[in-house]
Amino acid sequence: MAIHDRWIAALLLSSALSACATTAPPGAASATAAAAPSVQRVYVTGSHIALPVDPHTGLPETASPVQIITQDDLSHTGRIDLGSALRQLVPALR
Repeated sequence: MAIHDRWIAALLLSSALSACATTAPPGAASATAAAAPSVQRVYVTGSHIALPVDPHTGLPETASPVQIITQDDLSHTGRIDLGSALRQLVPALR
């Protein structure tokens, strides 16, 4: 049992020494944190990727269809609320 006890003591001693060697001193942690820049997240919500422009409308061509409804279009429907005017102008909203 004496060899077994010495082996455990040596293992504990080497673990303690390696822990001390990899741990920074107490004052070094605050100095390192003060010198390091703070990490910020950046969210990209758009892009400057060039899109082909439709020569008739001057608007960018998109993968999904776009329908433009003007104030004149809305007033010509004769409806007084926006929901019913849009339902009349855009069949997909029915």
